Amino acid sequence: MRILVVEDDYFLAEQLTTEILELGDSVVGPFADVHDAILCDDRIEAAILDVKLGDETSFCIADSLKSSGIPFLFLTGGHHELVPPRFRDARIYSKPSHARPMLHDLHAQHDRLPARPSESIETIVVDMLVQAQRVMPDRASAERLVEAALKSAVAMTERGQAEQELKAWLLRLLGKEYAKRRRRHLN
Repeated sequence: MRILVVEDDYFLAEQLTTEILELGDSVVGPFADVHDAILCDDRIEAAILDVKLGDETSFCIADSLKSSGIPFLFLTGGHHELVPPRFRDARIYSKPSHARPMLHDLHAQHDRLPARPSESIETIVVDMLVQAQRVMPDRASAERLVEAALKSAVAMTERGQAEQELKAWLLRLLGKEYAKRRRRHLN
C-alpha cells in the first residue's frame, strides 16, 4: 500500500520510512508540515499522522481522509485525549512506535473497506500520463516514460510476475522507470 507519513520528528520519520519500505509498502512523504501533506496529490491508500506538528495538528488531514474512506491512524508523543471525539474510532499509537504494528492495523482497516469498482486501463494510463507530465519536461518525454513502464509491465506479465492491484503496480513501475532511466526518455 501507499502510506502517507506525516511526522515532524526527522529521526522518527526516517525510521518509519525505512521500516515501511522494508516491510514492502511504499511511502508518500514523509511530510513535516500539514500544508505540504495537504498539497501532496499522490494517490494514497492509508496514512500515519503525527497529532501535533509544530503549532498545528493533523486533524484537517484526518478529516479529509475520513471523508474519502482512507484508513489512517494517529501517532502522538502527548496525551491521547488531544484527539477530538470525532476521531474516537481512530487508532492512536504512542511515540516511539515501530511501523510493523501500525502497518498491520492499516492493512486490516484497508481489507475491511468495501470493494471499489476497478478502474479501466484507459483511466489508469491517463493517470500515468498525468503523473509523468509532472516530472518530465514535455509531453513527448512523458509519453515515452509511460510507454516504457507499460512495456515493462507486459514483459513482467509474460513472466508471470503481474500483481493483483493493477493501478498501484503500474504507477510503481512508472516511478521505477523514472528513477532508473528518466534521461533516456528526454528529447
